[in-house]
Amino acid sequence: MKFDCRLFLVTLALFASAGMLSVSMAGDFAVYSGPTNPGWISDGAVEAIVNTVTKHAGVKAMFDNIDNYGDGDEVGNKSPLAKWLVSHTNNGQTDVVFTACGTCPSSFYPFPNKEPDGSNIENFIEAGNVHVNVADWIYYMSYEGGVRSADNGGTGAANVFDIPGLSFGDRGTDFEPTKEGKKYIPSLKNFDSARPWHMEQFKGTPWKLVAFAVDKGDKNSADPVVAISTEDGKDGTGMIAAMWQKDAPVWAGKPDPRGIGVAEFLVNWLQENATFAVNPKEKTSTTWGYVKARRK
Repeated sequence: MKFDCRLFLVTLALFASAGMLSVSMAGDFAVYSGPTNPGWISDGAVEAIVNTVTKHAGVKAMFDNIDNYGDGDEVGNKSPLAKWLVSHTNNGQTDVVFTACGTCPSSFYPFPNKEPDGSNIENFIEAGNVHVNVADWIYYMSYEGGVRSADNGGTGAANVFDIPGLSFGDRGTDFEPTKEGKKYIPSLKNFDSARPWHMEQFKGTPWKLVAFAVDKGDKNSADPVVAISTEDGKDGTGMIAAMWQKDAPVWAGKPDPRGIGVAEFLVNWLQENATFAVNPKEKTSTTWGYVKARRK
């Protein structure tokens, strides 16, 4: 049997490509499922959401490791969840944290607004990582230990985004999927968001928004939305997604979009528009291509 050099080189290239692909998609995923604000989402709903997301085949294929942190794991800078955030900041890859209960623990951002700049979650995002939140107003308060914290209020999100006066106050009724919503989150249906994004507040800021549903009567009110940082001088392109921010202890209708919808967002949109790269310099390439295409 003759040695076919061309076939060998093609085969070698295919294996190399496969290896590069597996490396480029490497990243870790952490879930915070610890105490909820019960008027916004129930413990049972959070458990079901976490189960849907973490057992989704597409989500499992995206990440090297998936960790779930609950009550007791989130208190202060020495907690397991804080250590995860710090160890996954500037580690040379894109990682994702998901607050499935909608609350903001002190391991992320000490309440009430004790660290307005340079909190663990802000550093994590500025290093080119991703935070996904459902249910309650993002960064508003904690329920760690089962007791409501002193609230950060709206100032929590304003500080993390670096947008003074930023609000997610209720001002919509009927949110319907956009073109992006239909494409990337096929399970997305019309709903009433109680904590929508006020998109006009992001004009002139280093954040670009992708809205998956907007209010029929006010196109500046949107939910779900992902914000992409375009600020120069950062190590990567960080993202914050706040999704289905609604007071629904148990979602009316099936399936609960806070589970399957987040999984679809991760697998369909994030995997296409974020670079899970070992080399931090590679992080921005895919996302910037998406942002530039939307500007045309």
